[in-house]
Amino acid sequence: MRRGASESGPASLRGAFTVRRPPPGRGRLALVSALATGIPLAAGQLTGQLSLGLTATLGAATAIYYPRSSWRYRSRALPVVAVGAAAAGSLGAVAWGNPWRTAIVVATVAFVATALFAALLAPPPGAVPIVVACAVATQLPPGVAPVVTRAGLTLAGAAFAYLLTMIVARGDRAGPSRRAVAEALEALATMSDTLGTGRTEVTRHDAQREIRRAEVIVARDRPGGQLAAIAARLRRVFTRIVDYATLTGRRPPASVSGRLRDYAAGVSVGRYDPDRSTRARWWRRAPPADPGLAGDAALATAWAGAAARAYVLVDRVDAPTHAGRRPWPASRPITIGPPIHPGRVAARRGQDQTSRAWHRLAATVAEMTQPTGVRPVAPIIAPTRDLLADGLRLRSPAWPWAVRSGLATAAAALLAIAAGIDRPFWAPVAAATVLEVRSARVAGQHTLQHLLGTALGTLAAFALLVVPFPVWWLILTITVLQAAIELLGPANGGIGALLVMPSTMLVAEFAGPEQLAGPLVTSRLLGTLLGLVVGLVASLVLWPRAAAQRLPDALADCLRAIGVLLANLLVESRTGRTPPALRPVPTFEHPARHGAPDQRRPPTERRRGAARHHVEATLEWLSEMHAEAENEPGEAARAIWPAVIAARRLGYLVLLEPPGLRDALPATAASPEAIRLLFSQLAAAIRGDGPSPPQEPPQLPPFPPLRGEFAALVGAAPQR
Repeated sequence: MRRGASESGPASLRGAFTVRRPPPGRGRLALVSALATGIPLAAGQLTGQLSLGLTATLGAATAIYYPRSSWRYRSRALPVVAVGAAAAGSLGAVAWGNPWRTAIVVATVAFVATALFAALLAPPPGAVPIVVACAVATQLPPGVAPVVTRAGLTLAGAAFAYLLTMIVARGDRAGPSRRAVAEALEALATMSDTLGTGRTEVTRHDAQREIRRAEVIVARDRPGGQLAAIAARLRRVFTRIVDYATLTGRRPPASVSGRLRDYAAGVSVGRYDPDRSTRARWWRRAPPADPGLAGDAALATAWAGAAARAYVLVDRVDAPTHAGRRPWPASRPITIGPPIHPGRVAARRGQDQTSRAWHRLAATVAEMTQPTGVRPVAPIIAPTRDLLADGLRLRSPAWPWAVRSGLATAAAALLAIAAGIDRPFWAPVAAATVLEVRSARVAGQHTLQHLLGTALGTLAAFALLVVPFPVWWLILTITVLQAAIELLGPANGGIGALLVMPSTMLVAEFAGPEQLAGPLVTSRLLGTLLGLVVGLVASLVLWPRAAAQRLPDALADCLRAIGVLLANLLVESRTGRTPPALRPVPTFEHPARHGAPDQRRPPTERRRGAARHHVEATLEWLSEMHAEAENEPGEAARAIWPAVIAARRLGYLVLLEPPGLRDALPATAASPEAIRLLFSQLAAAIRGDGPSPPQEPPQLPPFPPLRGEFAALVGAAPQR
């Protein structure tokens, strides 16, 4: 399971047969990948050097990396991947002819690639294509071309794939931003539908993660206009949904999620402003109030925390320019007449509060596309060097995952060579494919998928090899199969393995046209089965609880980050500086020039932004570690689940910065340093390195939700 994946509980064998819908934008990726594979083969055939064209295709894997990232990010990241693929192919060429050297080189490449991709939080395919480039190069005889020439051809193929990727993507530069914003809107709609259910924590975390991802991609691409306005209001919609649920004790009406999904459908195709008449009718439909669902005290407390923030920035509910909306007066007129029953007063108060929360939520959603009045998205984006430093720290799980991948690929290569399997490079490739995922249960899923897919693909490969097709027909078949692999592979690993088998067999036919179909398919099948078994055994034996053992560290890092952010908020409340959300902001109609001196954020705001980013990153990493630990042997994930839930709630509460918390900060008796030390003590207790703090420490702000989650975390800490 990769970092950033949705949390869906432990994996099961039934999941191996699940077919998922391919992600949006996969068609362009399939086209680029097919062209990057087919054109070098065609060029080699035209020049009479088909083996050199085959060498150039080793760099075509560059096109399949970072498909969901922004155009600007891919323009910088893909050249690094291209250089890595060329280096792996060169090392593989050097290792030709010596089994021990082959095993060592393949293991080294697998180790380095796995460590770097894990540290950089890279999405699939991860290290597998780099291992493929190295393993295939170990089997190409030296007569094909010198090592330097082969490295240059691989790099040229990678450069060609890079140019194709950038040219095709440039025609739709806003595509990654659109798709990221649409996915964030879908996540918000799902969160709205599931509030108050057993999936609340999962969908809330998924919404926060997708919002963060959309903000990063939009900030990198800088599309401007209505798309940027919608991205800037995603967090505001999140806040309004949470405020409504907190205030009324129920989930928002179904019309909210329906409208968000309408926005998502429009944004995904470049239509940002649904019909205004439909929107005008929609926001006036208010749900009936039922104060019995929550007590008057809870409603009043929640409203005291939400009212001050309700009119910040874009909320025009009370604006006189909106016809048909009656502004709420600051104080209601005194009614002279017979006294009203207290129950009716409470019911009317609850109905008024529900109506206000509803209209604020409805107006925020309805005005998402207005390109004025909000600050352009400017999230803190960690530099690559910081990601590497954090991902490669001593206790990072990247190290055991990388060592496991290196040992498994080396063992698979040596066993295949010892068994006398022709073209033994498929054994380490299969082992790396299984270990692309990091937990034993998901590795079992992948093994079953690839086992079935390879078995069925063997039949298709044999049928293609026994018929003497012309070379141009084979090149066309490989090109089509490559497009199908990238288009349908994400749906199910078995489908990908079924398509990969005939494609690789045709490529092997080019590399050694004198070989018979039967031995060629047999060696491929035996090598793949051996590699799958070695990879599965390695996932079960080598560091099977790597994530579970590091889960307390992830939880402690998250708590320390929350303490730093809370201390920063305390400093801000005591210095009297205006919160950034209340300052005048530039509009999207007249955006300030990027990087202009007057747009640099002040130091206090930069520190606050960095602290918020750290909390978001540690929350995401905590959830990922827990999801990995769920699929590992043992009960560590289940035992620490209450602490994970409490840390999530506490983190999102501080990130939300509700006015109730801001009102409580001035009444805090402790210093910011005392707050940081308190959370550091709790982090040490979670790791078992010290005593737990009291459940109701005097240092905390007098805000009941904050104190309650802190007490839950103290209760979940191991007792000394």
